[in-house]
Amino acid sequence: MKSIFESPREIPFPSLLLPETIKDFLGQPHLMGEKGFLRGLLERQTFRSMVIYGPPGCGKSSFVRILEKTLPFHFETLRAGEASGGDLRKSIDRALSFRQSGQEPLLVIEEIDRFTRVQQDALVPALERGDLKLLGLSFDNPVKALLPPLASRLLVFAFHPLEPTDLGALLERGRIFLEKRQKIRILIEHGAQSIMVRRAGGDGRKLLLTLEGLLAGKENADEVRIDAAMIRRMEGGTGGVFHDAETHYNLISAFIKSVRNHDPDAAVHYLARMIEAGEDPLFISRRLVILAAEDVGLANPMALPVAVACLEAVRSIGLPEARIPMAETTVYLALSLKSNSAYKAIDRALAEVREGFFPPVPEFLKNVHLPDHSGGIEREENEPYIYPHDAPGGVSRQSGLPEGHQIYRPGNNVRGEEREMIRRLEEWQRIKKDSFQDEN
Repeated sequence: MKSIFESPREIPFPSLLLPETIKDFLGQPHLMGEKGFLRGLLERQTFRSMVIYGPPGCGKSSFVRILEKTLPFHFETLRAGEASGGDLRKSIDRALSFRQSGQEPLLVIEEIDRFTRVQQDALVPALERGDLKLLGLSFDNPVKALLPPLASRLLVFAFHPLEPTDLGALLERGRIFLEKRQKIRILIEHGAQSIMVRRAGGDGRKLLLTLEGLLAGKENADEVRIDAAMIRRMEGGTGGVFHDAETHYNLISAFIKSVRNHDPDAAVHYLARMIEAGEDPLFISRRLVILAAEDVGLANPMALPVAVACLEAVRSIGLPEARIPMAETTVYLALSLKSNSAYKAIDRALAEVREGFFPPVPEFLKNVHLPDHSGGIEREENEPYIYPHDAPGGVSRQSGLPEGHQIYRPGNNVRGEEREMIRRLEEWQRIKKDSFQDEN
């Protein structure tokens, strides 16, 4: 019996706008478009056990609603973070009983990647026997978190953040709904709509909650006009970023690749998004240090000390002030000439060593101060070490590797200060060659 003191439960506004038909679904055209795989399943009223992952507000809940409206299945939902092993066992048993009665059971598991190994093990035989169909939902790609026997029985589909056109259509649906519910006229200026769509960052739920928040306290008004200033007063904002693991790696990848491609505008944009999303500034700064050595390299040797100084500054002062040295270093590296010759050289050398390239250390390069372990056996006379400072041009003809073996290969596209370094290297190589010929 319901208590008279229990207040009626208020359904969240985004839940009130969940779609009722396939045609109402917004977004994911690769899966829910006219030729999309998932749409085809729904139109044939069939289903395959699967996992759908994607950021909040991209349409996972909408897809579940469409399933419930379209398929004549028995639906049951578990949230992995709350369900015990006993809860899962009961759900599987109920699914079996529904199947025996002729109704297809579908178990929806939210945050399926949080299931324990024991819980996942319990699902495998149920799927193997065909006792139920499974729909797993997750923010991140859960494949690495799933046991191989379970993952091999599930199709995996990625939902992407909603596109601006989809968000605009959703915003219009929300405006019409709230106009009818609150019996007021709602006008959204074009500039305000653009800001709301951008700040939503592909999250439809966030967009609708923003719209609802803008109307809070205006229930008695006849008309509400939403403009850009009104939005800025309300929004704290998170850079339009949901910071799951996949977004974390996508943003840092876009950041690094923008700097590498001499694109300071894009680089600073992605830096701002990471800062607003709460990314660890030390993580960003360490990546700048790596980038300075890997991508800028010898074309601008000052890039590395600049990046290291940025890391120390960020460690010392923290945010929000740390945004300034991070931005300065980002722009500096983006505008620097690039060379990855040193990065390629060490990787080439490591590969050779791992493949067994171990030429003996020439006697003239060995440490002469080490104790003699010859056991009294006389050593044959070896070529003495030539001190480069005393040699013509400051370089000795002696080489530490077999003649002609080259690891540092700058190629033809040399830039910046490395160009002068190559000129000096070629001069030293000429001196070595001439010295060798003079002695022979």
